[in-house]
Amino acid sequence: MRRKKIPSPPIQLQQALDWLAEPQQGDPLLDLVPLRNHIAALGLLELPLRSRIKIDELLQQRAERIDEALIPLLLDVKLPLPIHLGTVAQGLIGLRAELGEAWLRIAGDVNPRNLAGIRRSGAQICLQGIFNLSRQLVATLLTATPTPMGFWRNAQALYHSARESVDPTATLPAEMSAIDARFKAMLALTAAQPEGLAPREIAFLADYLESNAAATRIDMICPETGGDWLWLNANIDQPPISLERVKPDGGPCLYFRFGELAELAARHLDQLGDGVPPLSLGLPLQAAGADYRNALERARQCWTAPRRRSYNRRPQALPVEVCTQLSTLWTALGSDSQVEPHSRECELTYSDWTLLNEGPAGYAIVHVVGEVTGIVPGCAVGLRTGAGAAWQICLVRWARSKSSSHVELGLEVLAPSAKPIRIQALTTRNPEPPIPALLLPALPSLNRGEAILAARGDYNARPFTLLQENDARLRIVECMPHRSLIETSSIEVFEFIRNPTAD
Repeated sequence: MRRKKIPSPPIQLQQALDWLAEPQQGDPLLDLVPLRNHIAALGLLELPLRSRIKIDELLQQRAERIDEALIPLLLDVKLPLPIHLGTVAQGLIGLRAELGEAWLRIAGDVNPRNLAGIRRSGAQICLQGIFNLSRQLVATLLTATPTPMGFWRNAQALYHSARESVDPTATLPAEMSAIDARFKAMLALTAAQPEGLAPREIAFLADYLESNAAATRIDMICPETGGDWLWLNANIDQPPISLERVKPDGGPCLYFRFGELAELAARHLDQLGDGVPPLSLGLPLQAAGADYRNALERARQCWTAPRRRSYNRRPQALPVEVCTQLSTLWTALGSDSQVEPHSRECELTYSDWTLLNEGPAGYAIVHVVGEVTGIVPGCAVGLRTGAGAAWQICLVRWARSKSSSHVELGLEVLAPSAKPIRIQALTTRNPEPPIPALLLPALPSLNRGEAILAARGDYNARPFTLLQENDARLRIVECMPHRSLIETSSIEVFEFIRNPTAD
C-alpha cells in the first residue's frame, strides 16, 4: 500500500520557519526588516487557522525583543528625531500595526467549532491583537507622530470581537478583563493629551495606566448629557471625541468617561505628597519624582474634564524665526554683553518657521528650514518676527512630528521680552557656579510679578543671587523665591522678591 504523499508547505511559510529556527541575532533591531517581510508574505497565504495562530505566536515573540530593545532608546530623544532612529521607530510602529491586523483577521475567522481543536479562545486571540495596538500607541506617542490610519477602527473591532466571543451570562475569562484594561489604558493615555508630555513622562503614564486604567467607565448607551463623556464610533477611524462638543451621527458607539480615574489619581497624588512610597501604592517607582507627579497631575486635569478651546485661533502664514536652545537664546539676548554663560556648548543657530495660527495665549508654528535640535514638550524657545524684533519667550505646550524633517509646535507666550541674567544659589559651603537664566518682566494684567526662567533645578526653593550686567556694570542682588509658576522636566519659572537692603 502506497503512503499518501504529504504536500510540502508553501515556500513563504518554510522561509519564515527557517528564519525562526536560526540563532537569534545579538541586536534584536536587525530582526525588524525580515520580520515585517515574513509577516507580509504570510498574510497573502490562506493557511489553516491552527497554522496561522502558531506561526503568528512565534513571530510575536520576535516583536517583543525588538520592542524591548528600541523603546528605551526613545525615552531621552528630542525632536526632530535622528533620521536613523526615526526610521527604526516607524518600522516598529508598522510592525505592531501589521501584527494587530493579523490577529484581527484571525479573530474574524474563528468560531466555537474550529476553536475547540486549537486550545485558544476568541478572547485570547483578541488580547494578542489589542496588546500589539497598545504597544503601537506608546511608540507613536514617544515619537510624537500622528496615530496611524486604521488604528482606532482596528482597536474597536478587536474590543467588540472579544466581547462577542464570550457568554455574557458566564464568568468573564481573565483575558477579557485584560482586554478591557488595555483598551481603557489606550483611551486614558490618549485623553491625557500626551503631545504635551516628554517621552519619559509618557512612558511613566503608560506604566501607571497598566494597573489603574480599569477605573475608566465604558458604556454602550449614549448618556443624556454630554458632561465629561467622550465617544468612539466603530465605523469611523478617529480618536476619542468630546460628547459635549460633537454628538455621534448614528453607528455603534462606545461612550466613556474618566471621572473615577481622575479621583484615583488625585488620591495617589495626595499620598505621594505625604511621602508614601510609590511601591506601597502599587505605582511605578518614578512616581516619587516631582516631574512624574506633575505629569500625573496634568493627566488628572484632562481626565476630570476634556479641555476646550476658549478662543478661536486666527489663521496666519507669517514667517518667523525661532531659537530652540536656551543657552543660544541667552547669548542672543545678551549680544551686547561680553559675558558668556557657563553652560553647554551650543551653536548660534536660528531656524525659519511659519506661524500657522495665533490666539490670545500663543501660536502654532511649523518648521520650514534651518537647523533644529533639542525640542521637547515643556522646553522654552524664543520667537521673533524678524531681525531686530524682540524675542518673545515661549513654552512648548505640544509637539508633533510626521517625520524627521517635519516639526510642528504649539507655543504659549510667557513674556513679550526677556533679559539675560545669571543666578547663583546662596550657600556657605561648596558654592555652585552661576548658571544662565532669563529675567521675565512683570505682567500686571496677568497678576504676575517679575519672574525668572531657568533650566530645571531647585532654584525656586532656596535663596539665590541675581547677577545682571547693565552698560558694562555688574549688578548683584540677593533674592528669595516667591511663587512657582511653571515646572516641567526642562525648565522652571518662578516669581521672586529682591532684597533691597543687600543690593
